[in-house]
Amino acid sequence: MNQLSSDLPARRGLTRPHCPYCGQDRPWWQWLALPSYLVGRAGCPSCGAPIRPRWPLVEIGLALVYGYLWIVLGPSVRLVFYLIYSAVFAIILITDIERRLIPNAVTFPAIAVALVGSLVVPGITWWNALVGGAIGFGFFLLAYLVGTAIFGPLALGQGDITLALLVGLITGFPLVIEALVVTILVGAAISSILLITRVRGLRDPIPYGPFLIVGAIVTMMWGHTIAAWFLR
Repeated sequence: MNQLSSDLPARRGLTRPHCPYCGQDRPWWQWLALPSYLVGRAGCPSCGAPIRPRWPLVEIGLALVYGYLWIVLGPSVRLVFYLIYSAVFAIILITDIERRLIPNAVTFPAIAVALVGSLVVPGITWWNALVGGAIGFGFFLLAYLVGTAIFGPLALGQGDITLALLVGLITGFPLVIEALVVTILVGAAISSILLITRVRGLRDPIPYGPFLIVGAIVTMMWGHTIAAWFLR
């Protein structure tokens, strides 16, 4: 997952884990970075360059997510698709934060998986998946056009539109509305903090993909519970 997140923005095929400084392949025992960190050998055997902290953090994060999904969902069709979506979200999270890039090579296959999922995953049908996808796509297309007109071409990326389509397909209608609301609230809160602390300025780009992913995850896992609480 980590290596794929580095290879895709560079527009190259999947490679073996290797040192980004000297280009040498890592030995098999360093393909997972966490054990190397734990034993104090988190450096390239060839040039000594350290393995980036992102590698063990992603490994820990995905392990926790997969474990939680197994506990909550158990062996099921939903589990299989949610594991795939989690991997997709992890790649997009990394590439958007590091490069402000949401690769079509990830989102397009994921859209195809989501369409298949709408036929077999309980709780969603093909028609409300398509409606959800259309709403997500349309909302972010409008936001892209308005943002570009007001703030310039860096306001939102076209990858955000495709990601919104994917989120809509996964959550379906009407939960896609909840996903968009959560996205907007989280995005507004974090953006405000970044502006207040002057980490970012008004015209500095802020990756929006992570906010969409938070909205998707919250809605996927607790959407019906939140909607029932809000409407009671």
